[in-house]
Amino acid sequence: MEIKILELKEDLVRILFVGEGHTFMNALSDEILKDPQVDVANYSSRFKFTDPILTVTVKEGGDPVGAVLKAAGKISENCDYLKSEIMKA
Repeated sequence: MEIKILELKEDLVRILFVGEGHTFMNALSDEILKDPQVDVANYSSRFKFTDPILTVTVKEGGDPVGAVLKAAGKISENCDYLKSEIMKA
């Protein structure tokens, strides 16, 4: 996965996700929104064929990059759990 950080401020991060689609971006933004320090987590693609840009803003004292990392870790944990449950079957 290739990403490019387009903008980084104390309370905001904008990240371009090269080649990613709605499935991953929906999962990531939904997980980010579970963080109580997050104000906004959404993504947009200007056109159907353009790469999505994730925008995350946080409340005072929050860490936008930390929120993205925490959400990515949780998605990874969920995938690991799913794999282990499938292997038990």
